Order: sequence, then structure tokens, then C-alpha cells
Amino acid sequence: MSEMPPNLPPFMQNSAGAPPPMDGGGGGFAQSMGAFGALLKIQQNISERFPLSKVPWNETRKFLKALTIDAIKASSLYQFHIKFFNEMGLGSMQLISYAPMHYIFAVPNNPVCNCYPALNNQKVCVATTDALYRFFKENLELDCSVEEIECIKNGDEVCKFKVDLQPISAYQVMLDEHDKMILSGLRPPVDDTELMDRVKSLTIYKLLDNGKLSEIGGAYMQFANTMKVEEKTFDPPWKKAEELASIAASHNTFGSAFGEMTKKVQGEPSTDSVAKPASVSEENSKLQEEAKSSDSFAELMAKMKKS
Repeated sequence: MSEMPPNLPPFMQNSAGAPPPMDGGGGGFAQSMGAFGALLKIQQNISERFPLSKVPWNETRKFLKALTIDAIKASSLYQFHIKFFNEMGLGSMQLISYAPMHYIFAVPNNPVCNCYPALNNQKVCVATTDALYRFFKENLELDCSVEEIECIKNGDEVCKFKVDLQPISAYQVMLDEHDKMILSGLRPPVDDTELMDRVKSLTIYKLLDNGKLSEIGGAYMQFANTMKVEEKTFDPPWKKAEELASIAASHNTFGSAFGEMTKKVQGEPSTDSVAKPASVSEENSKLQEEAKSSDSFAELMAKMKKS
């Protein structure tokens, strides 16, 4: 009988085995150390950035209710996910297959494989598997299992990862009050088009069957009535980036955009109860004015050096 605790991600279970060694016996010391440094950087990025990237349920809900690959790829959450993983050094991940609560992601030219130069004929992308599990579990609050099903180092064309969501967890995040009204046999205050879209989504997720509560739907509603969870609302991690990008697009010069961006960032509420010295405030104001009249970053820097 296994002594492993339950609900561990697949790469931590006995069947998955230990993470592959860096050097299979044929790589040089310098090559192995370089690969180890790259892998260490990826792990550091994961540890530092994941706690800051929690996603609110209303954004995850849009992702879950997108019922085609194109619709999923158009969601803000998917775009954030792909950019986020790329920035952490995990490669250009993309969704290639989808069914409700089941996703397959592919990573061509996976940089994680380069962290194991001496290994072949085995799957090595534990870091990517770990990152996907943590992203869905911690940042989206969706219980799941993650498995690497193909790997470049195992002779496959691309690395592929299968993510399977736990239904109860997915329903808890996906269903809002209007959905629960429908499942309870009540009409929510929405127009006919939205009502039909919601009914379609609930049917695809097997909570409704021919317009009536299914066996799965009934079981979930009994569970939901005993598990009152208050949904937390907050801005998603990509909101600031989108706001800054919008500011940049609306200005003709770098200087004017930089000035407004500075105001935006400095306009955030401060948790520091100590007021800034007058000299700091004056310097910030001066910087903003200089930025407005500058056409490039180099010009702004030159002005600052003169002053």
C-alpha cells in the first residue's frame, strides 16, 4: 500500500518516478552546470511570480465557459497564461486540443528539454508539469491532474501536457448565481440570448439534460447548498499591463506617454503612512514635466543628467 499522501500532482506520485537527473552520464561538466543554471532560473521565476499572479473567479469563469479553442484563445486569461509561461522560460505554450475540463497544451522547441542535454528516450519536463499544476491549482483555484504525454527528449515532435480538471472544483468556480438559478428551475434576469448561452454551457458540462437538471447537476446542487463559498473580487494581474499599454497607444510621443504612465503608477494607494518628503514630490513633478516634453527615453535621460 502506498504511503504517499493523496491528491498530489502526478509528477510527485510513485508512478511518475523522481525528476530526471541533469546528466545521464554522457554530458560534460560545463554543459551540465549551464543546463542546471537555466533550470534553476526557471524554478526561481515560478517561485517568485506565481504568488503574485492569482486570478479572480470572474476571469476564470470566462475561460471555463469558452466552448471552442478559438474562444478560449481569445480570453484574457489564456493570453495571460501563455505570455506568463513564456516569460518564465517555459517556452511558447499553446492550446491544441480541448474538451470541457480537459486541455492539451503543446510546447514546440521546448527550452526545458535543453536543461537535460545528456538525456534521451524519456520524458523530462517536470518543471513545466509542475508549473501547469500550480497555475491551475493555486492561481485559478481549480483542482486538477497534469501529465506530460509527449516529450521531445522521448523522440516526439513537441512536448505535450494534458490537464484534467476535477469536476466539483470546476463547477464551483464556473457557476455564478444566474447559473444556479437556472439549475434550480428559475429564470435569471437575463435576455433570451444570454439565457440560451447559459443553458448550452450547462448542458455541455452535463449539469442539464434536455433542459432539466441532470443527475450530476442534482448532486452538485446538493453539494453547493452545503458549501457556501464567498467569491473574492480583485483586479486580475494583467490589468495594470493593459492599462499601461493603452496609455502608450494613445500618445504620439514617448515623453507624453511616460508622463501619464508615471502618474498612473504613482497614483496607486500607498500603504506607507509616512508622507514623502517635499523634495521627493518636487522631483517627481519635475520628472513628469520633463517626460511630457521629451520624444524619446534617451532625450529624457539627457535632460535628467543636465539637471
